[in-house]
Amino acid sequence: MKMQVTAPTQTELEERRARLLRLHWELKRIGACVRARKPRNGRWRLHIRHDGWSETVLCAGAEGTYAYVTAHGRLLGTTNEARYVARLLVWMVQRRRR
Repeated sequence: MKMQVTAPTQTELEERRARLLRLHWELKRIGACVRARKPRNGRWRLHIRHDGWSETVLCAGAEGTYAYVTAHGRLLGTTNEARYVARLLVWMVQRRRR
């Protein structure tokens, strides 16, 4: 049985955006250099920078289950753990770890 892959709906994209902005707020709160960007494909991304090193974070998931992942595919945590994920990302860019 083939599984049908569909494009994310507008409500899913809005949910991902809201959860990324929550992480953006947490990162700004602890003093990280972070920028939220919306590329042409409509998928919001966060870019976290420190001393020439950067990390890109996206929100992945569907149907009410979402998680933060890096552009390299590393799972950082669920969207309920925004504060923990923010501290982890700051640690990653300060120590240049992927």
